[in-house]
Amino acid sequence: MTGDGVKPGTAEEPGAGFAETRAVIDIGSNSIKLRVIRREENALRVLIDRTELVRMGQGLENGIIAETAMRHGAETIQRMARTAAEMDADLIVVGTIALRSARNAEVFIRQVREETGLAVEILSEEQEAHLAWLGAVHSLGVQGGDIAVLDIGGGSTQFVVSADSRITRSASIPIGTVNLTEKFFAAEPVEPDTVEKAVRYVRDAFVSGGAAPAPGFSVIAMGGGVLALASVKQRFPAFIPGKLDGTFLTRADIAAQRDLYASTSLAERMKIAALPPKRADIVLAGACIAQCALEVLRADSFRVSINGLRHGLLLKMFGDSARGLRLA
Repeated sequence: MTGDGVKPGTAEEPGAGFAETRAVIDIGSNSIKLRVIRREENALRVLIDRTELVRMGQGLENGIIAETAMRHGAETIQRMARTAAEMDADLIVVGTIALRSARNAEVFIRQVREETGLAVEILSEEQEAHLAWLGAVHSLGVQGGDIAVLDIGGGSTQFVVSADSRITRSASIPIGTVNLTEKFFAAEPVEPDTVEKAVRYVRDAFVSGGAAPAPGFSVIAMGGGVLALASVKQRFPAFIPGKLDGTFLTRADIAAQRDLYASTSLAERMKIAALPPKRADIVLAGACIAQCALEVLRADSFRVSINGLRHGLLLKMFGDSARGLRLA
């Protein structure tokens, strides 16, 4: 047991003797997420799936996580860890690109350890890509075939390509919804040529960063920005992530939303019922990234997954026997 009575594991070696309830806290550039899953006889049941926007990656171009973000982040992790402990869940805490790239990441990790007793494991690009792919293909029940998995985060975009259930290549490009917004869309109104400049910037970065065409491959996409686009397409009266799994978005869908957000103010976007208000400022960047990703992959559409990195981590914690269980 540690600080809040939470038993830590690691992403690579979760150890033996774990309970049947397990949890992951994922520290991203835009949000911190908690997922708790219980293993039942024939299924993995999601008990909690919680997201809190913290913006750890905001202003990270100077290589420093802001003190306010670190404080908010540590408080959020402490609350989530307490929830996991109350459910007697074995817990791991991981970080991705914001902690990989920040010069003061160790300051934040030490703060979390001192306040919660928890160790934060920083995932490599390769680990992040593999786990996101694993979570997506398992949750959608994909068996074999040629698949490209796209994970659009706040600070990076991951491309993972697989054939017959084997990853053949992956690329992590440090462009996400938060840093692209800061670079191109921080001011209002958004000028049309600014959108075109952003699209060219993203497209060029994807190609130079190792993203490559995958014609004929089925594309699965995930990330908060992707879910926001799917929600607006479905025209739900509110943002309901659980209803978005499996939604298809085409190039035309994404282009229409890109044009919508480029022509509206932040205040106007926040009135769109299906769009989470806290993502209204970064949704245009998400649309630009999704558009460029499909262009680079030479794909016409993608299928949305609400499961990715955290689900992949939990599958590893439960072990190979859990991969044959359905997600409930």
